[in-house]
Amino acid sequence: MAVPETPQDPQQQLDWEARHRMRAALAAAIAAIGILAGQIIEQAVISGAPKLPLLDGLQKLAAPGSVLEQKAGQVAVAQFLDDNALGIIGSRAITAIGYFALAYAVTFLAAATRARRPQFARWAFYLPIVGAVLFGVAWIAWGFGRVADARELLDSPGTIADVQDIGDTGISRASEVLLGPAALVLTVGMVLVSLNAMRAGLLTRFMGALGMVAAALQVIQYGAGIPLVLAAWLVGLTALYLGRRPGGDPPAWSTGREEPWPSARAVAEARKAEQEKEAEPAAGTAAEPQREPVPAGAHPATSKRKRKRRS
Repeated sequence: MAVPETPQDPQQQLDWEARHRMRAALAAAIAAIGILAGQIIEQAVISGAPKLPLLDGLQKLAAPGSVLEQKAGQVAVAQFLDDNALGIIGSRAITAIGYFALAYAVTFLAAATRARRPQFARWAFYLPIVGAVLFGVAWIAWGFGRVADARELLDSPGTIADVQDIGDTGISRASEVLLGPAALVLTVGMVLVSLNAMRAGLLTRFMGALGMVAAALQVIQYGAGIPLVLAAWLVGLTALYLGRRPGGDPPAWSTGREEPWPSARAVAEARKAEQEKEAEPAAGTAAEPQREPVPAGAHPATSKRKRKRRS
């Protein structure tokens, strides 16, 4: 997807978005399902991995001879990884596909934003696609690397010295180094796109803030939990792209121009003016004068003469 220039006619941009909007919706849906399902499957697979007992490690330290020649407890873990290689690599592949789809979905939003906000930096347009693709590649490569390290350990004598030498120059170490920068690039890209899309009126304030929170969690705890916030944001993005958002599309999607949301102060002032307008009495109506009650049994004419005398 090339970097879009601000069109002279907004209708050109709307036509372009109409052609790609369904693809972006499909990409956002695949991203939500892939990222969420892939990590759930992976967590379920590795939950059965054997735990290394602390007492066993202390006993090896107390045993005579060099500790490096002792049998490594990680052999059991390596055997588990080798037995479940398909589940680990498969789950990571599903997650990687989700991130590749995320790259397209967010880049489409970046293109729509730049067409309405020329001040949106040109270099920021590339950040989501670069960060998401690199993260997906590093994510699946780390799975391949872990399985390769496990098989390397199983083919060795399985001592503690063998464990220390595994992964120093392999795929797992390279992918682990790449994951951090890729997550950072993706985070910066998502924050900038969400912020500018919200200012352009393409995202509501809630969706813009949710996108920035999801991006921050991406770099804080990648691989440490289920990305529920990111999945929720992608589901909302899917509904928006499909035109199924409750309340309809924000105005900027139909005008092709920047439609900034009113500030909280402006909304409060408008609400106050509306309330004051409703409280004003109708123009031209006067309050009806109150009349003195007529005593029982008195003639109306007599009561009128009494009122004249008092005046």
